[in-house]
Amino acid sequence: MNPARVRRGLPILARTFLLLLAALLVAHAMGAALFLLRERTPDGVRLTELTALLSSRMPATNPRLQVADDVPAPPAPDTGHQRQAGLERLLADWLDLPETAVRVYLPDDATREPAGRAPPLPPPDGGRPPGDGPMPGGPPPDGLPPPFGNDFPADGGHPPPPRMPGPPDHWHPDSPLPAGFVAAARQDDGSWRVVTGLQDGITDMGGRLAMLVVLGLLALLPLAWWFSRALSAPIRRFAEAADAIGHDVHAPPVQLAGPPEIVGAAASVNAMQARIVRLLRERTEMVGAIAHDLRTPLARLAFRLQALPDPERERAEADLDEMSRMIEAALAFLRDQSRPPVRTPLDLQALLAAIVDDAAATGDDVRLEPGPPSPFDGDALALRRMVGNLVDNALRYGGCARLRLLSDARGYRLEVDDDGPGIDPAQDADLFMPFVRGEASRNRATGGIGLGLASARTVARAHGGDIALANRDGGGLRATVVLARGAM
Repeated sequence: MNPARVRRGLPILARTFLLLLAALLVAHAMGAALFLLRERTPDGVRLTELTALLSSRMPATNPRLQVADDVPAPPAPDTGHQRQAGLERLLADWLDLPETAVRVYLPDDATREPAGRAPPLPPPDGGRPPGDGPMPGGPPPDGLPPPFGNDFPADGGHPPPPRMPGPPDHWHPDSPLPAGFVAAARQDDGSWRVVTGLQDGITDMGGRLAMLVVLGLLALLPLAWWFSRALSAPIRRFAEAADAIGHDVHAPPVQLAGPPEIVGAAASVNAMQARIVRLLRERTEMVGAIAHDLRTPLARLAFRLQALPDPERERAEADLDEMSRMIEAALAFLRDQSRPPVRTPLDLQALLAAIVDDAAATGDDVRLEPGPPSPFDGDALALRRMVGNLVDNALRYGGCARLRLLSDARGYRLEVDDDGPGIDPAQDADLFMPFVRGEASRNRATGGIGLGLASARTVARAHGGDIALANRDGGGLRATVVLARGAM
């Protein structure tokens, strides 16, 4: 094959390394995304939007928010929240309400101080700007319900511990609020309006990790599929071509494409195929030369036999005829093995009918089941010899031959049945070896020289098929020939 037509790809080592590198990059990307998701503060709700909702009766248009009106006393959030004094002061100032009329709670993970930043010091007066109502430890204004979270004891005892300091008071109108916040403002009628920020769909670390794993798999699946296909395709083509060469030495050579390792192996197989073809050709030429040289002494022997008495001459002539037939059979077998088949369009059913008619004309019991036309591309001469050998074996050992041609999606199946004694299953594989006979004696009256089945298998494999022998349940032997449709 022309080296210029060789298509070389990346070596298998490089392909494997690239796949592992891509998997490593995806794993690092998943880790980075997990870190960013952990550090990111979910947002989507601004302080201006919250202020507008607390100061009016307008419904929430943001799907992240849930608004409840006319609440007698807003329920305290779970223990995973902390009250934000600085934000309450800011909202109370914006809403023109006393600080006791505003409550804001943020999730714990949103109130942690960033590394290196200290919490702000409380004002000198205890965290309460002057002129805005009672101190946090004092009683609530007259006529108002208990403050949110039951901050003041009912028995008028000591005030609760001071509030936990919130994040630095750096809030501005466009500041985002974390998911999970709870804010409430007391209305003029004494009821409370509560706004709750809904949590994201995936907030827990396990859910985020599962999401990242799924995304990583989705990112790696196309790459893994492409890599597996690119790696397995040349190996599969190499295996199919090598198997075809094992059945037919004249099969097309292995395509030189794929990784350098596959290209090198394919080149070695092609070189081996060329050597086998050359050896077969040399063997055929040698046997042909020997047979040609034998014809001259055989002709001289036949001439000298004329001087012998009739009984001896007849026996000697029979031996010479047997020698000539053996030489011709061996040459035909070698020709079948060494020459590539010549494919032409033909009708298998019509070919079988012609063979059966020729055999029946001599008085042999040969029958063919009728069937539809069966188009096929094959070597008509080689197929005739193959079917003729099978019919001769069926007539010699079984007394009759019944042929049937079946068709399926893959090709054709020819069955040749006889009524003979069958075969020993232990000899099934040996019967297709050259010069091996099913009948143990070397009597020419009971069989040939053992090349019929070997030659028939060679022809079948040259057409992409094979031959198998099996004893029938009702007695007799069945030879099954499989021919691949469109085989090259």
